[in-house]
Amino acid sequence: MAYSRRRNDVHFTSISFGYFFVITLTVAACLRTKPMPHKVFLLAASYFFYARLNLWLIGLLVGSSLVNWGLGEVMAKERDPVTRRWALRAGLFANLGLLATFKYYNFFQQTVAQAATWLRLESHLPILEVTLPLGISFFTFQGLAYVIDLYRGRGMRAESLLDFLLYIAFFPKLLSGPLTRSKDLLPQIAAGPPLRMTELSRAAALIASGLFKKAVLASVLGPRLVDDAFIAPENYSSGSLAMAAYAYSIQLYCDFSGYTDMARGVALLLGYSLPENFNGPYAATDPGTFWHRWHATFSAWLRDYVYFSLGGSKGSFLKGCRNLMVTFTISGLWHGASWGYILWGSTHGLALVVHKAIREARQRFSWVGREPWWWLATGWFLTFNLVVFSRILFRAGDLQTAGVFFGRMLSLNLPGQGFDGWVVVASALGMGLNFYGLPIRKAFLWAHDRTPLTLKPVLWLAVAIVILALQPGDIAPYIYFQF
Repeated sequence: MAYSRRRNDVHFTSISFGYFFVITLTVAACLRTKPMPHKVFLLAASYFFYARLNLWLIGLLVGSSLVNWGLGEVMAKERDPVTRRWALRAGLFANLGLLATFKYYNFFQQTVAQAATWLRLESHLPILEVTLPLGISFFTFQGLAYVIDLYRGRGMRAESLLDFLLYIAFFPKLLSGPLTRSKDLLPQIAAGPPLRMTELSRAAALIASGLFKKAVLASVLGPRLVDDAFIAPENYSSGSLAMAAYAYSIQLYCDFSGYTDMARGVALLLGYSLPENFNGPYAATDPGTFWHRWHATFSAWLRDYVYFSLGGSKGSFLKGCRNLMVTFTISGLWHGASWGYILWGSTHGLALVVHKAIREARQRFSWVGREPWWWLATGWFLTFNLVVFSRILFRAGDLQTAGVFFGRMLSLNLPGQGFDGWVVVASALGMGLNFYGLPIRKAFLWAHDRTPLTLKPVLWLAVAIVILALQPGDIAPYIYFQF
């Protein structure tokens, strides 16, 4: 997917975003004692942030928000079950219809055209010349969750339309999450901002962590190997392609968890706490644990609104396996309208089915208890490599490119282009942050808390200088912006 200059304007590491955020933070700080103007200003700032992409997208965001707020009001006030069911169906139709139009229609059209050609028929479905709006998957899923939670009687109703509009559009998490639930953020919005900044150290640690992951590590791995290896795998040696597969997974972790760190840090400076989204995912010893640790808010969304809605693990073993396969096939489709994403999601669904079978077999034969080290080590090795090599389907532009990548990688000792040592260094550091990121952040918090207030700007400047010195070049937009 091509990225425009306007998309770079909303990049957390861009100069334009820096100007925007300094102004926003300054005005918001001046309005801390005035909750209503503070909310109005943050909403206006969030819409301005989104409008930097394309002005007409504001209409789409506002329209989606108004529909979900109105349906939520029906759920909160209406007691007739028939009316509530119709409102739920309307919410499903509105949100999924929006995604289907912008994200999936052309994939459907192309699939029908290919099938028609194979059958020697003609397809007359038109192609829609539309650009995928950034963040559409995130704000539609949040709106849908709000409606479903109120229907189930488990959600929190927004105290006002203003609160709900800000809940959906709050700019730190608008484009790539974390996916927030009504109980996560609406109580904070209703309470208004704290009168003073109470978590400056944690915010600074999160922003520094995110900047290092994105501006340094991800920016080394992409341009120095990953990007070109996945565009033209026929030019690379077998070993380089294997390294590119591992480097891509580490790049994706640094890119996405780095974005989340900065989103949480920026939100904290404004007085709001966003949920954790990553917790050492590459330390997982089984596929289930991996999905609890990777993009955790999205994994929880799939669990609560897809897997449980299908019946979860209730019923027979085969029904539970079916529900896992459906859930993770939908996960693949959520990431993008292509067969590569669908196969990637189905692969993870199959891995979870195998894990479920092993877990139930252990329970049946009373092999429960503390796993030995070799079991955990084997589980980690298999899980990590499943994640790495399934992502070849995820990253390759099409199945043909993925086939070339797999074919050359598995044909050992094929000659071709290599890679430089910085790729190995950045990959090692990325994996190190996966395992030891939390202790490092705690050490930064300890040092930051004990630094006198007058010297804190010096510490921030020193961190910024180090990151700028290590930054290899231009910073590409976040990978998850395309989803």
